[in-house]
Amino acid sequence: MIISIALGAVLIAGVILSLVAPKKISVQSISFVNAPKQQVFDQIRFMKNFPSWSPFLRQDPEQKFTISGNDGQVGATFSWVGVREKSKGSQKVVYLHGNDNLTIACNITEPFQSNPVFTYTLKEKDGGIEVIQEFEAPMPFPSNVFGMLFGVKERMASTNKQGLELLKEAVEKGEKVTSEIQY
Repeated sequence: MIISIALGAVLIAGVILSLVAPKKISVQSISFVNAPKQQVFDQIRFMKNFPSWSPFLRQDPEQKFTISGNDGQVGATFSWVGVREKSKGSQKVVYLHGNDNLTIACNITEPFQSNPVFTYTLKEKDGGIEVIQEFEAPMPFPSNVFGMLFGVKERMASTNKQGLELLKEAVEKGEKVTSEIQY
């Protein structure tokens, strides 16, 4: 009887959590870069530059990656296979507008399935560029419950902030990837 009541309570709590937990994660991060707008835009849109500011490569420096498509254009794709973190997926440029807006859609297949989207907006401000990164990821049940319980939004906000700090550093130092693409 006690086991039945406990299981019922857990089930009711799960249903309530699934109703109140967000169905998507949205995170906005902002950075200020002291560089011309085109230089910042090119650092983001060219997939060959991503390793110089990827927080994921910092976490897993042995990660293998390839770049396909016409780099810097819609359709350019950065695909990776993680070594330490056992991840796998790709990110593709799906929208470019002038030199101030672009969208990158991800398809993560391991260790879980997810399709987050990153949108970057660049605005000239105070002699530099304000980079606004908007991140959205769907969180269907039961992922939304686990995401809420384990602080996924806060971890993504921290990772995205690190990525923008690395972007700022790479652009201001004028870094570009010069090594051969590895896979």
